[in-house]
Amino acid sequence: MTRRTNNGLKNLLSITALVLSLAALQSPLWRPVIGSPSVTAKSGGTVLFGCDRDIEKATILQGQTATLSLADPHQLVIHAHQPGHTHLLIKFKDGERKLYEVVVLPG
Repeated sequence: MTRRTNNGLKNLLSITALVLSLAALQSPLWRPVIGSPSVTAKSGGTVLFGCDRDIEKATILQGQTATLSLADPHQLVIHAHQPGHTHLLIKFKDGERKLYEVVVLPG
């Protein structure tokens, strides 16, 4: 092979690797979940939210809509305050993270 053909093959391999990398970034592992699971509560009420493994940390993104407390390593108590939508982000001790939509309806 000539030097020019060798450079052409290297360029082709580089472009192929780039395209495959970009395709991998478009996979569901890298994108946020659209239509994430939801939890519904009435304003002024509470919901016991159970998980199948130990929770390391949990956060409600808009504290005026709802707040939460840890009942035990596998359960959260969501306290609904005012009608609206927010999100609950849970980080588990095994490293996985899950996002849930929290919907608070008028009481």
